Amino acid sequence: MIRLDLGRGGRPLRIGYGRIFHEACADSPLLTTRENFERMHHLDGEALARATTLRGTELKSFFPHAELTGFAQAARLAGGVDAVPLVSSLAIPSGPLTRECFDWLVDGMVQRVERAGRLDGLYLALHGSMEVLGLDEAPEAVILRRVREAVGPDATLAASFDLHGNLSAPIVDALDVLVAYRSNPHWDLAPTGFRAGNRLIRALRGQIQPVHAWRKLPVVLGGGINIDFLPPLRSVFRFMKRLERDPRVLSTSFFTVHPFTSAADLGWAVHVSTDGDPALAERLADQLAERAWATRRVPLPKLYEVDEALEAVATSPWRRLGPVTLVDADDIVGAGAPGGNTRFIEALMRDGRGLRALVPVHDPQAFEQVSSEPVGATVELALRGTPGYAQPEVTLRGTIGAKSDSDLGRRVRLDIGPLRVAICAEPPLPIHPKYWRELGVNPREADLMVQKNFFHYRLFHATTSFRHLPVVSRGATSLRSVAVAEWDIPRYPSSDPPDWREGDRALRAAGRTRRQAHAPSPPSGSERGSPSRSHPAG
Repeated sequence: MIRLDLGRGGRPLRIGYGRIFHEACADSPLLTTRENFERMHHLDGEALARATTLRGTELKSFFPHAELTGFAQAARLAGGVDAVPLVSSLAIPSGPLTRECFDWLVDGMVQRVERAGRLDGLYLALHGSMEVLGLDEAPEAVILRRVREAVGPDATLAASFDLHGNLSAPIVDALDVLVAYRSNPHWDLAPTGFRAGNRLIRALRGQIQPVHAWRKLPVVLGGGINIDFLPPLRSVFRFMKRLERDPRVLSTSFFTVHPFTSAADLGWAVHVSTDGDPALAERLADQLAERAWATRRVPLPKLYEVDEALEAVATSPWRRLGPVTLVDADDIVGAGAPGGNTRFIEALMRDGRGLRALVPVHDPQAFEQVSSEPVGATVELALRGTPGYAQPEVTLRGTIGAKSDSDLGRRVRLDIGPLRVAICAEPPLPIHPKYWRELGVNPREADLMVQKNFFHYRLFHATTSFRHLPVVSRGATSLRSVAVAEWDIPRYPSSDPPDWREGDRALRAAGRTRRQAHAPSPPSGSERGSPSRSHPAG
């Protein structure tokens, strides 16, 4: 009989845990560097161990308990497990990583694995949509290969992923345990780490034998609003939960992909792991793929033009309950855009409709100009947004209302009548109400606020904002641009293959060979380009 508190060879297990996490947008003019990780989240050793206790704070200002805390609790509850903290690095989504930054991240992880000594297993929290300049394969595949070389062939590897990750063959092949988030907005970071840790420990103790099956779907955009508890994807996630009621099924995952990288194998994916039953895994993977495929034609909600959205706010009774949220769909910092869209401010300066508006904008040059001015000073400046982002210039004259320098970034509040502009040195991610509160503003008192995030802000503003309008302009995360992209391997929505199976075979092959033919180039307006797709002009 196997003692539950022991591992291999009748001794406690030693399992390392860490994170390398980033989501990239190929068309952002900004590159991601080491400084971005060090400013946002970079912990190792004892600092990481403290942060991943129930009393610790793993991701400051966002989630006190995330994947690594969940894993640490799975190890604690299992007993007989020595959880070895390695290193955890995360940066706000942005453009591709420089090669120097990527090498620093991977070399640092490998060095800590080597210093940790004998490890029976290893758990990593990854995203799945990282992109690195000049790298012609999935970065996560490189991370897993390097870690495998460091930890040795006998260790068991587990990883968790964002459900917007782009699953590919080299990633699946490298892992013994693979799980993904099950919620969007993502509230289940800690539960995901717990599930990964639980299955990893059980596999190491010989209690389960994970086997895998997965399918790649030729879809890059579909499934309506893409929230897990709303139609149409609700039916898919409920089906996954029903499958997992079978004790033979260890996990099911559905990846709706981040559509803004230049991966040649970009597309939805499903993954099923069973306990030593490959035939069951294959059959269920087909069933799950069919369920997901059936949702592809459900359209996105109505997308508003900027002036149309402002008029909708001005006439909306919802703003009596709290600010109407305008989701800046073409400039989503949470998806890697730079946050330098000036078109909302341009429209409000032209006709503000008396609206009390909160608008963040990335403009490091304007920030340098106003940051040295005292609060209360009147300033005049030309707002141009992110350098190289092709945004309209807007002349502003206003009063410095407040300043803030925190883990949410450096920013100055400029007051122009009822308009409050947060001029930011770094790409803004105002998903939490304290983003504006640190600038002396109560968001509930506004008529509208512009968000740079598709989903996650809803978790933090659930009692603040009750009406949400997606707005289009011209930027790095244009959904309209994705919808009309032409691909070498046909995929929805620009084409509608009669079946997913041919696309599955072709996309898996693309993932095994070459991920991208060259490094992505900065955007021009809302057009996006990659070697595996093209866009009509205009």
